[in-house]
Amino acid sequence: MQAFTQIRTFTVHGGKEIDVVYTNEEKTMSKYLKMYAQWYAEENENKFVGLDLEYTPEDPNHEVDNFLAVVQLSMRNHVLVCHYSWTNGECPALRSFLQKQGIVFCTVDKRADFQKLYFEKIIIPRENWIDIQELVHVKGLNDRGYLMRDGMASLATSIIDESYSQMKNKFPPERHDYWEERPLSDLNLEYAAKDAYVSYQLYVKIWFFLRYLVFCPGCKKEDTLRGHLCDKCNAAEIEAERAQKNAAAEIARLKAELASVQAELASLKAPASSDNTQQASPPHGKRRKMNDEQWLESSDAPKSSDYWQNLRKSWTGDEQKSDDPWTTEMSDQQSPKSDNPWLTKPGNY
Repeated sequence: MQAFTQIRTFTVHGGKEIDVVYTNEEKTMSKYLKMYAQWYAEENENKFVGLDLEYTPEDPNHEVDNFLAVVQLSMRNHVLVCHYSWTNGECPALRSFLQKQGIVFCTVDKRADFQKLYFEKIIIPRENWIDIQELVHVKGLNDRGYLMRDGMASLATSIIDESYSQMKNKFPPERHDYWEERPLSDLNLEYAAKDAYVSYQLYVKIWFFLRYLVFCPGCKKEDTLRGHLCDKCNAAEIEAERAQKNAAAEIARLKAELASVQAELASLKAPASSDNTQQASPPHGKRRKMNDEQWLESSDAPKSSDYWQNLRKSWTGDEQKSDDPWTTEMSDQQSPKSDNPWLTKPGNY
């Protein structure tokens, strides 16, 4: 299968120019899909990708179903046109981009698009695929009271620019039977590129309205005040401010406590004054324990030599007489002899 890639530029409303890459090469698709994924990750406001599909012609006898022919993706001022019917049908980069990367797509009328992708075993998660026709109704109600679905031209004319009122008239209906043609004609390629770009720009305008005029800026849910914070987000914001003030007060308290501790440590480290000086204890290695003799000399306890001398005097009777009459009388009397030699004083045998 012959590979081809074209890089073109087309003019849209307001004289703006959009860059268009038209290809059936897997390598080229992978390169630009990576660029789109990077843009999507960097985007804060318009976090979505415009998506549009074109099919092969229908069988007049309805014996053969038509199938997917062209896939168009748009973001910012760029459009990638993948000629799917002229690939091998695998396109792993395109399949991954549509299904597995969590990217949000916006389309005008996705009912038939869902079926064609399903036949190719490509399923975009429902929550990641926005149908603009379900959000905006320009035509209003029909005669039976049902809402009429708006086409891309009427939506683009009402929301983007009035120049799109002739969008469909400039493209002959019979040209819809040539989406399988390789390569696409300039008319078909321009039409396909503008379809994807308009899908993207439509939701840019709608999302601006939803984000700032209808939805709560905090939780993006619809609020009766239209643009103001809902009660839940308002309470959360008040609680966040209160928590911030409490945190600031706690930090100030901790700083004051830290300063007090530092001042106390500084006072402990400062040298003591001369009035309150105390004799420092000697180092551990120079301490000396008192021996028994030093203790006896420094205390009023009886010395060991005096103790034995007094004991000897009490045994031999050489002790001095006391002034106490009772003690003197007992000492003058002769103690009775005892048969126990241990109780007999020395010299009284």
